Amino acid sequence: MCVEQITRYFSELEQMMQAISLPHLESVLRILERTYHHGHRIFVVGNGGSAATASHFALDLAKNTIMPGAPRLKAISLTDHVPLITAWSNDTAYEHIFAEQLANLIEPGDTVIGISASGNSLNVMNAIILAKQYEASTVGLLGAHGGRLKELVDAYILAPGQNIEQEEDAHLILAHIITRYMRSVVREYAKNL
Repeated sequence: MCVEQITRYFSELEQMMQAISLPHLESVLRILERTYHHGHRIFVVGNGGSAATASHFALDLAKNTIMPGAPRLKAISLTDHVPLITAWSNDTAYEHIFAEQLANLIEPGDTVIGISASGNSLNVMNAIILAKQYEASTVGLLGAHGGRLKELVDAYILAPGQNIEQEEDAHLILAHIITRYMRSVVREYAKNL
């Protein structure tokens, strides 16, 4: 890759990050803040690179928000249980791998975050649909157009990139921004105890 291509990639990434809707990001933050304050859980799902982001995101939310004296934020990635994922995909179909896990765990007031660059991942959509049936909140970290997930979730953030790599970059950056915000929420909660 020549310097020109690298420079263009960085420039496009910067432009994309500047184009992310701050009101949409604030809507997501309000949902997650409410989930935390009511003692509920956050579940994160995604496929491929988005599965890795889901795992990373749940780790950061669960570990990097810990404040002495404050209740811990409960975040769980449903992408990490390989035996259960392969059992559900083998015994039923791949599109059920997240919804079937959620069915054992979800409660009203929880939040499910679906990460999908296409916005059309059937297994992510099924998890969101199940979450809504249980009166849980739903959030999408989506690619440029949002796909069908954009219409299913309560709040979403679009990563308006020109390719999947940039959209996935944005999702991880957003996960870090959200984690930092939630750390400040937990810190403030600890101060007021």
